[in-house]
Amino acid sequence: MSFIIRDGVAADAKAAFKLIVSLAHYDELDEYLLITEEQFTEAAFGDNPRFKILIAEENGEPVGIATYFDRFHIWYGQELIEIDDLFVRRKARGHGIGNKLLEAIGRMGKQRGVHVRWNIDRENFSTIAYYKRKGVEYHTSGICLWAPDKINL
Repeated sequence: MSFIIRDGVAADAKAAFKLIVSLAHYDELDEYLLITEEQFTEAAFGDNPRFKILIAEENGEPVGIATYFDRFHIWYGQELIEIDDLFVRRKARGHGIGNKLLEAIGRMGKQRGVHVRWNIDRENFSTIAYYKRKGVEYHTSGICLWAPDKINL
């Protein structure tokens, strides 16, 4: 399987939103997805973008997505990159796409010298173990923190 990871652009809005809908369905959280496609498009690609998108694409078809944003973390006294969602369609799993999306954001954190942070289900033991092998600090509250000096790609 050949795929690329690239920045999302406005032309990706519809496909990106469909991936987020698929994520909500996969997690059985459909009723909590309140944003409309129009709101999503404006928030991602409007005059004042609220978050950024990475798209994993196979043969021109979006098969994965990562959404993230910059924020100031008071405890660290600095900016960090917060991953909001990371999802790969079922048919595209098992080929390292999710890993490449995560690594792309990790590279951003390393280049900027900032932590990358995200949340994970505390019962997702295999993924937590995988993250730890990558140098990610896991907190029992479900927070994952990747320090720039631990991001070795």
